[in-house]
Amino acid sequence: MGTDYKSKQELEEEDWARYRKKQQDIFQRKQARFEAEGFKCKTEGCGKSFFDFNQWQIHVTKHQDDLKAAMICNQPKCGKKFDNRKAYNEHCETHKVELKARIVNSIRAVLMYNKHGLLLEVFEQEYRGMVGKPIPYKFFGFTCMYDLLVGWPEVVEVTHLGGGQVLLIGVPDKNTEHIAKMVGNQRDNREGFNRRTGQMLARVGAEVIHKIEKVSGRKSRMVPEFMKKQIEQLIELDMFEAGLFLSEFQQVYEQEFGYPLDFRSYGFFSLEDFCFYGLQGSVAMSLDGFSWKLLPVGHQESISGGQPTKIPGEVRNN
Repeated sequence: MGTDYKSKQELEEEDWARYRKKQQDIFQRKQARFEAEGFKCKTEGCGKSFFDFNQWQIHVTKHQDDLKAAMICNQPKCGKKFDNRKAYNEHCETHKVELKARIVNSIRAVLMYNKHGLLLEVFEQEYRGMVGKPIPYKFFGFTCMYDLLVGWPEVVEVTHLGGGQVLLIGVPDKNTEHIAKMVGNQRDNREGFNRRTGQMLARVGAEVIHKIEKVSGRKSRMVPEFMKKQIEQLIELDMFEAGLFLSEFQQVYEQEFGYPLDFRSYGFFSLEDFCFYGLQGSVAMSLDGFSWKLLPVGHQESISGGQPTKIPGEVRNN
């Protein structure tokens, strides 16, 4: 009796159901804690609780204003007091720089985990779910989340899609480039909030996808050494003494090694692009009539080492 395998759609629905169950459990725990404690003031020495959000916000703002008037740093685990307003402001700026660095790392972590970015409408929810609190955009002088993300182009690329949707793409720095490339070579993640993003991206054209890959730096356009060795050994087989036609290359590769040649995952746009630029120095190319074929490096028929085609006398005389 054969084994029954589930379809891709069924597996994705199971992933989605597990994710919703997990989020529901988290919400219920938060709800139970809120019903027991309400909104709790975290200012040192206070600890008052409020069941009305507006009252809690007014109370917290009052604490912040009092500390600012007294020139006392309001950041957790600091509380330094100053007698000079200029020194107090400079001290606050150092906290702002430190806080921005932490938030930038968190934004990159959220966006780069999702291969093709996230829609703005769900980014804030996923950020809060990972970090535990929203981005304090007002602390940095912005009026809304969108303005902050647009104002940090070195961290986020903001792309406008059709229907008024905004896509956020994480821009890696030198410390996270390798992570971006690894994520880019993985399969698409359809769980969680990225499910909604995936549905939206399914409606856009290839140009948008290429732009995402370019911005995120996830496609290195570099062929791994093991794959170069595989192809070198393949075209050196006796059966391909006269060369391996490009039209047969992918089929032969899959038959020989047991898995498809996915050149697009390395940033190449076509098989010709992959062979000419990705395999440069590992294989040679030759034009046989109107078809390209792969040959070992140094083969006499190759473009780099081949001789000019001899023109028949009757054609030359004409």
